[in-house]
Amino acid sequence: MNRTCILLTAVLVASSAIPSNARSAFADPASPSPAQQLAQLNQQLDSDEAKLNDLNDQVERAQADVDRLNRQITAERQREEELSKRLGSLARLEYEQPALRLTTLIQARSLNQLLGELAQARLVVHKQGSLLDQARQLRRLDEQSRSQMSVKLGLVQAARDEAAQVAARTLALRNAALDAVVRARAAALAAQAQATQAASRVSITAPTGPWPNHFSYGYCTWYVATKRFVPWFGNAIEWWPNARAYGFSEGQAAQVGAIMVTRESWFGHVAYVEAVNGDGSWTVSEMNFSGWAVVDRRTIKLGQVPLVGFIYR
Repeated sequence: MNRTCILLTAVLVASSAIPSNARSAFADPASPSPAQQLAQLNQQLDSDEAKLNDLNDQVERAQADVDRLNRQITAERQREEELSKRLGSLARLEYEQPALRLTTLIQARSLNQLLGELAQARLVVHKQGSLLDQARQLRRLDEQSRSQMSVKLGLVQAARDEAAQVAARTLALRNAALDAVVRARAAALAAQAQATQAASRVSITAPTGPWPNHFSYGYCTWYVATKRFVPWFGNAIEWWPNARAYGFSEGQAAQVGAIMVTRESWFGHVAYVEAVNGDGSWTVSEMNFSGWAVVDRRTIKLGQVPLVGFIYR
């Protein structure tokens, strides 16, 4: 085959790999230059990635809110049970030892004292009943809030399912792009979108098994949850208060096996402490610090990062 045939074949193969709309754009002298098209692709990829991260942020926050309301409702139900038991005890005591009994009448030094004792007994019962009514009302309000938040979570998860559309769009961009860097970046974002969409189908109910992980793949939270049992929800920056609510101890000293929480992004960042060194530094392993779904290691000294603290076992 001569050189002319080879060149013609290459042109035909290249043109067939580009969508029709892209080919017509290239054929039009007024169409953007390749450099301008590349800039537009990069801008589109930035927009898609920002949208995907925002959707994931909304889901994490909504899951944390639902989890907080579930724990709050459980505590309120326990309080209701305790108040009900106390009221039952008071009722039995009143039945077995009525307030207006003979000894009360005999021991009363005056009518005012007798009336005072009766009023105090009734006040205690009334106060306990009032507290129980308030507890029940608070629980009903919290259950309504939980229902509303669950609906919101469903809507946000549905929005995050748009990651499938992000994946399809980035795949189309990758196929149409002429730059290898853009193709690689689009492929990575498509994988991120597909993984995030799969994570949106995870149930928000209490996980079962010895090592649950309800976080989205590819993020720092998901990686740390593979290294440690993490029963709470939320973005990395929310782990600090959420872990405390679950009874985990926290502090400012690095320990092997601890979770490091920092403000290294808008959503925060978490990493797993692998080692504590003799010079006071510590080594962590982490994901999504140098790139989405990329695991790396860092050795950190005090003051090098905006440290929030460490979550211990």
